Amino acid sequence: MDTDRSPESIAYAAAEELRALNHRTFDADAFTYPAEVQSTASGLNKLLQTLPQSLNQLTAGLNHVQQTRELRTHDGSDVDQAVENARAGIASALAHAELAQKALQGVVDGLALVGARYVPEDDEEPSIA
Repeated sequence: MDTDRSPESIAYAAAEELRALNHRTFDADAFTYPAEVQSTASGLNKLLQTLPQSLNQLTAGLNHVQQTRELRTHDGSDVDQAVENARAGIASALAHAELAQKALQGVVDGLALVGARYVPEDDEEPSIA
């Protein structure tokens, strides 16, 4: 884990990895078995499990910047309101991330019981993969 990079570059790298996943799975043929869907969902679930900490740390970072710097807006609007709106947005994202994680956990748990039936040649016995 390379933590020498800036928080921004790490966040953008994570976004690029999700973009790569989206391109890789654009064609449904990327998945052959339910276990592959389940495993991919499990990886995304892990991401969603860690996202709340990142969002909480964004709030802490915003609080730190507000306490240690004189802030201003570029358009002259109320800086305190802008910061409060940002905090509210992070809180909303946090709530939605937690809901998404719980929903995705249901996908992971449900697919743990699903297999694909192998359709054999004429003289073979059926099996579950």
